[in-house]
Amino acid sequence: MKRNNELFTTMPVGQAVARLAIPTVVSQIIVILYSLADTFFIGQIGDPNQIAALSITFPIYTLLTAVANLFGIGANSVIARSLGQNDEATARKASSFCFWGSLAVTLVLSILQAVFMKPILLFFGADELTLGFTSDYLFWVFVIGGIPTVAGLVLGHLVRSVGKTREAGIGLTIGGVMNIILDPIFIFTFHMDVAGAAVATMLSNAISMCYFLFILARIRKTSVLTLSPRHFSLEKSVS
Repeated sequence: MKRNNELFTTMPVGQAVARLAIPTVVSQIIVILYSLADTFFIGQIGDPNQIAALSITFPIYTLLTAVANLFGIGANSVIARSLGQNDEATARKASSFCFWGSLAVTLVLSILQAVFMKPILLFFGADELTLGFTSDYLFWVFVIGGIPTVAGLVLGHLVRSVGKTREAGIGLTIGGVMNIILDPIFIFTFHMDVAGAAVATMLSNAISMCYFLFILARIRKTSVLTLSPRHFSLEKSVS
């Protein structure tokens, strides 16, 4: 099976770095736009307690991005180096471990968040005026939406690791655009307030995740990327 490894084997270093780095930076900016969109539309309600609730939940929600980057960027590096060495077995192990490992960690964090929701929020500064809003928001974006959020970001890293930077950018852009479209629908049309912003974010991340799963299914015959658990490995190091 012939694979296109030009990006990792023959392309000039400067050109290869630019091709990978620029879409990566743009993708991270789009992720930030999620929170900006939520804040903008919630701000139209005119309730300072709901704005405060978003500020309190932001560092907690960012933990999901940290998990996705921890696994995704690490796997991205391993896969790129493996493709440069024509080591497809290691690339497969890295992609499978990245996906399932990140989901396992996210599941544990989501359960802990659900069980210890109140003390966690109080620690981050919630009070009787904001506790209900912060709980509603984190329930949807973290407890329910944690898996789609991390899966979408991780899959974006994996797709980018094999040189599909355009597809990676499109996937995250779809999520950002859908969040902007769905926010006013759930916040104002359905009168869900801050919970509506959370539902919109959760659904947007789920749509982004589905797009990346479609891309992986489309390129699976010409790519080393795999989500098959049989390639999952807990080896301490890879060559």
